[in-house]
Amino acid sequence: MPFLEDTQIDFSSFPPEQLIELSYISKSTNDIGILGLMNLLESAVHRNKDSGVTGVLFYDNGVFGQILEGSPVAIAPIWASICADPRHKDIEILDIDKLPKRRFNNWSMKFYGSEEISKYVPSLKMGLKDGVANLPREILTLMRSVSSGLSAQVDQFQGGQTGA
Repeated sequence: MPFLEDTQIDFSSFPPEQLIELSYISKSTNDIGILGLMNLLESAVHRNKDSGVTGVLFYDNGVFGQILEGSPVAIAPIWASICADPRHKDIEILDIDKLPKRRFNNWSMKFYGSEEISKYVPSLKMGLKDGVANLPREILTLMRSVSSGLSAQVDQFQGGQTGA
């Protein structure tokens, strides 16, 4: 893994054109509220679209979980911004690795809350009742599997659209 220390990542260990995935969890430093969350999502969507980055964001009980995918050149400044953002604390990198192809091709930033995810995976509802902080690996797996499944459904829907 190209970790230097804590939240520092050696992005130069990847070829600049390599598609990578970076996932992390962090705690919110304060109650972000619905308006703050909407503002955060709006700025992330625009920034990611402009940078060629796709991904998914999960938020529940003051805990963020996020997967970003794109080139190291595109993700590095976004990661630096996240690490410097005073709204985040206790940032934990879950994984960073090469990707053969994007999982979230259609999403500059897809968002899930625990209620939305529990609609797709009802058995997870009990695990989420105490918040996501105790389930970092499970949340990563969930973000990948649920989002990949929904991404495939979106792709199938878009590919299957026909003129009436």
